[in-house]
Amino acid sequence: AGARIHRNTVVLILGDARSNRRPPRADLLVRMRRSARKLVWLNPESPARWNTGDSVLASYQRGIDVLLAASNPQQLVRALESGLLR
Repeated sequence: AGARIHRNTVVLILGDARSNRRPPRADLLVRMRRSARKLVWLNPESPARWNTGDSVLASYQRGIDVLLAASNPQQLVRALESGLLR
């Protein structure tokens, strides 16, 4: 049996939202979000690079509760300490 996402689950995605020229499948992210308490996306890229080239972050945004840049350990710690991930 696989793990289940339920109303107490905080989904944490670490990634740059680059599609590699493939369809983004935002519908899967939205479905995951519907089952979870919160969906948090930590993007290692600078916000200036979001939605450039093959970045499809904009297509995912309706399923994201919290979107933060976190490209190094200090930014990750700040994100965790901010309380936004709870």
